[in-house]
Amino acid sequence: MNEISAGGVVYRRRDGMLEIQLIQDRFGKMTLAKGKMEPGETIEQTALREIREETGIAGRIVAPLSVVRYQYESADRAAVQKEVHYFLVEADEGALKAQEEEIAGVAWHTPEESWRLQREGGYDTNEEVLLEALRRLGCEPPEAKASRPDGRFPIWRPGQSMAPFIDHTLLKAEARAEDIAKLCREALEYGFYSVCVNGSWVRMCREQLSGTQVKVCAVVGFPLGAAATRAKAFEAAAAVEDGASEIDMVLPVGRLLERNYDAVERDIASVVQAVQGGALVKVIFETGALPDELKREACRLTEAAGADYVKTSTGFGPGGATEADIRLMRESVSPHLGVKASGGVRTAEAAAAMLLAGANRIGTSSGVAIVGGKPPAEGGY
Repeated sequence: MNEISAGGVVYRRRDGMLEIQLIQDRFGKMTLAKGKMEPGETIEQTALREIREETGIAGRIVAPLSVVRYQYESADRAAVQKEVHYFLVEADEGALKAQEEEIAGVAWHTPEESWRLQREGGYDTNEEVLLEALRRLGCEPPEAKASRPDGRFPIWRPGQSMAPFIDHTLLKAEARAEDIAKLCREALEYGFYSVCVNGSWVRMCREQLSGTQVKVCAVVGFPLGAAATRAKAFEAAAAVEDGASEIDMVLPVGRLLERNYDAVERDIASVVQAVQGGALVKVIFETGALPDELKREACRLTEAAGADYVKTSTGFGPGGATEADIRLMRESVSPHLGVKASGGVRTAEAAAAMLLAGANRIGTSSGVAIVGGKPPAEGGY
């Protein structure tokens, strides 16, 4: 038996100060507003309705945060698979009013106080949800930040190996199983962060790399970005089911060029929601086709839609990664998003330039050349 619920971390800014909403439930525990989905509702509608009913606050969804899954036993002793979708929600209007039959109280707290209350009297399953919300709001607790040795998006420094910053890539249509097997062997040998492949190869890569540190990345809507949004969402969900832990999707470039920003944001958000927190989502802009104004807008839309990375190019479009684009993208997103340089990065010098310009990851088919001192792959990207 499956049960879906939704809720959120609600915040507001009052007199220039950030405040976080926490609930005290009838058991005395600190928690977040959430509740069961009703027939005919979307997950987003459920989250906003439950927040309004439980706390009196109407809000708007800023970004998805996390999906918490667990199992419990119902009153009739049936096993229930519970799935709770959490969103970051900005308060729009209303006054705090606890739904007395459901909760004991609700209040606004400073970010520091909300984290303390969660740690001292909250549910363990909510800790990562609240922490991710605080990160996105730019107020991650110092002790949480200190516990992440390299940070979510490590920064390369000269003298460091570049291998852990490389997505070892093979996306050619003519790639065969023996080529993918070689890609996986090279990733293990050189210590690359991931292999990046088309969706049909994800399961094979997962099998080849099981039990290792090398991750599997799948492209979605590649290389044009012009597939139907629902097709991209399905493709992303299928890749995660097959074993991908990262998704590199191409945004709808034509929609961006015609400045249909709502369509672009919906496209990205659909993929983010489809993976349900099971994978990082990187958004490919095809920067060579865009003026700077639209590159900045694409950064804004990517962050608003809840994705994790902005990425320059497919390697199959007009132009590739440039230092100028990496700097522009790094300046246009918050520290909570990573930047990936891809397209034409074929030498150690080029990779170092991208990393120093602000990239957190490099996508290339020339990873062996970059870290092993060999000639770049012919026709690489």
